[in-house]
Amino acid sequence: MTSPRPTTGTSLREQLWSPVQNSTLWLGWWLHGLLSADEVIDAFTEVQGPAHALSIDAASGDPFDGEYSGRPTSLVDLLRAVRTVTADAPVAVSARPLVGLVLAGPGDVPALPAGTRGAAAVTASGAGIIVADEDPGVLHVLVPQLVDRSLVLWTWYRTEGQPPAPILTSPGDADRMLTEATVQAASMIEDLGLPPIMHRAPRLMVGELSDYFGLPGLPAGVSPRASKLMARADVVASVIEVTRTSAAGASLDPQLLPLTRAVRTARTTAVDHAMRELLR
Repeated sequence: MTSPRPTTGTSLREQLWSPVQNSTLWLGWWLHGLLSADEVIDAFTEVQGPAHALSIDAASGDPFDGEYSGRPTSLVDLLRAVRTVTADAPVAVSARPLVGLVLAGPGDVPALPAGTRGAAAVTASGAGIIVADEDPGVLHVLVPQLVDRSLVLWTWYRTEGQPPAPILTSPGDADRMLTEATVQAASMIEDLGLPPIMHRAPRLMVGELSDYFGLPGLPAGVSPRASKLMARADVVASVIEVTRTSAAGASLDPQLLPLTRAVRTARTTAVDHAMRELLR
């Protein structure tokens, strides 16, 4: 099976925060009947953008027999497709959540079957939404791409095979990883000695970026533990971003890149925990 060729690189900011994190939770809340279709559509347009289209990657297998091919599609089609493949998927705390967040970055391969087009697409873009299937050997992944700064094109990939063994990280372990990352990153930024062109204090810049990463909001009822973990990830991501924009930023990549892994782990763990908490 051939893989799609990555089109553009993913910036560090996109690696540290993606609206896909929030969209995954809105989609999950809707699948579990906690939101109306209008509410999830409003959330997607606020989180990702006003216009959406769905494209099925036929080369990886079309589970819809051409239903969404050859005609204009919309966010309503995306929701219908997700509902279709998850209709008979197992729903239990111990089962795979109906939807999940998948991230990729330096040193991190996506939690998808190796060598598949879906895995290659997430590696190129940095983020996607995993959608469960009745068949435990099948996963679907939705990968967004911004087209002409106005349209979010969601490409649907069907993956078959054994995904990498999951690294089971509890929210507590992920939070400890972030705490250690926060201490390291904060220490680096304090010792940098930012150039005179930066008139604002680093801590103020971190606060402003934290606001950027943290917007827009999450659906009501996300577990406090998951919300706290994502908020901590926002702060660490902001510190990394500020550090890299300093004069010494590029030289600190060997120290900073491992911290980005802690951010990604926190985000995927938080989404997984929030989805499982819905069933308790």
